[in-house]
Amino acid sequence: MELQVASAFGRTVQSLPWGLSRINARIDSRFGCSLATSSRAKHIKTTCGSSPAKHRRFSNFSQTRHRPLQSRCLATQAAAASLAFENSKVEVQRVPCLTDNYSWLLIEKASGKTAIVDPAEAQPVIAALHARDAKLDFILNTHHHWDHVGGNEELKAKYGAQIVGPKADEKRIPGIDVALSEGRTWKLGDLGMHVFDTPGHTRGHITLWFPDADVMFPGDTLFALGCGRLFEGTAPQMWQSLKKLLHIPAATHVCCGHEYTQSNAKFAAHFDPTNEALQARKSSIDSLRSQGLPTVPSTFGEELETNPFLRPHDAALRKAHGIAPDSSDEAAFAAIRKAKDSF
Repeated sequence: MELQVASAFGRTVQSLPWGLSRINARIDSRFGCSLATSSRAKHIKTTCGSSPAKHRRFSNFSQTRHRPLQSRCLATQAAAASLAFENSKVEVQRVPCLTDNYSWLLIEKASGKTAIVDPAEAQPVIAALHARDAKLDFILNTHHHWDHVGGNEELKAKYGAQIVGPKADEKRIPGIDVALSEGRTWKLGDLGMHVFDTPGHTRGHITLWFPDADVMFPGDTLFALGCGRLFEGTAPQMWQSLKKLLHIPAATHVCCGHEYTQSNAKFAAHFDPTNEALQARKSSIDSLRSQGLPTVPSTFGEELETNPFLRPHDAALRKAHGIAPDSSDEAAFAAIRKAKDSF
């Protein structure tokens, strides 16, 4: 990989003077990869494809020699973190990671305790904390995929943060300290968090809900106008997981794991063309993305009204796509998921 990078840039990675975000843009466009630096930086690591088995390390990287590069990276990535929303209970910062991931920084106001949800990589999180002069108390993981746990061990080593994750998948969560399953309540300072087991995308996925703060973190179970692919579960299993969320209040902010909304909106508008609320939402999403602006969080009310994966019971959708009126919601959901997979 280093030879490829050297060919692309005319020199080795070690001698590149640019900030990491600029390197990533060039690397991603050429190779579909991104670079992440360790804060203990003995190496630069590439993250290619969907498997950590494909990671490659560049050796002979000196933290002392390249400290200015790391400082520029921190400054660039700190600017990328932005306020998602704030209320009397919590402040939630959106932290972009990798290509299209979002990690979520929570600051519980009564205690000042902080948590990061699904840190794909460490450096953007460190930058966001640095900008606030804050430390990290907890790391919350929804599932084991590398682009949701990639920053776990580095952040834990730097801040002494406690890692909280799914009981059903604790053997695949790096550095886990506290394993939670459905029905458990956990607290961030004074703020209670409810846990749902939501398998489908992975077999051990959980969704995190803070009812008093009107925010939910569904990881890759639920997206804005979409739902996760079924890597380790089945369509009936995923529908049962999504059903558990249907009672959550409409005002709840849905902080999902990826910026997939525009792609999801294209499918949703195609699948449900007579839904006026959906068409209006798609126009708004297209406008935001044309300006490079984020589309999440959404509200759960928006998802209930416009997300086809939460509406397999809808008679108009069933009729339009030849799904029998007496078919189960599980069967209808499976048909919608299959249609999206081939869209």
